[in-house]
Amino acid sequence: PMMSSSDFARDEQYRKTEFQHIPEDRPLVCHFSANNPDEFAQAARLCQDQCEAIDLNLGCPQRTAYLGHFGSYLLGKDDRELVLNIVRAGVKAVSIPIFVKIRLLNTLEETIELCKQLRDAGASLIA
Repeated sequence: PMMSSSDFARDEQYRKTEFQHIPEDRPLVCHFSANNPDEFAQAARLCQDQCEAIDLNLGCPQRTAYLGHFGSYLLGKDDRELVLNIVRAGVKAVSIPIFVKIRLLNTLEETIELCKQLRDAGASLIA
């Protein structure tokens, strides 16, 4: 399930409740919402020894993502630098891959541009 990087970074009880797994859960990718580079980096650091990769969710279209300003609501040009900074912070913070889940943008060209920017920011996989 998707976890809030903000809550994961700040709240030990949230981590215990939301990040439950067993040894057979491999490969394991931690899936986070984020809108703050420092909180995403901290959340990634806290779980990197228990998973094979970290995934930034930029695909969530739900109302909660709109209200919390995360997920697909960060895909507009106004938030592009924020998104790239989130990816850069995650890449800098951990030694495992950072994945990014996106939605297609209005045009193929816009989507390709975003993917190139995410790659250049350090994303190992874009889906």
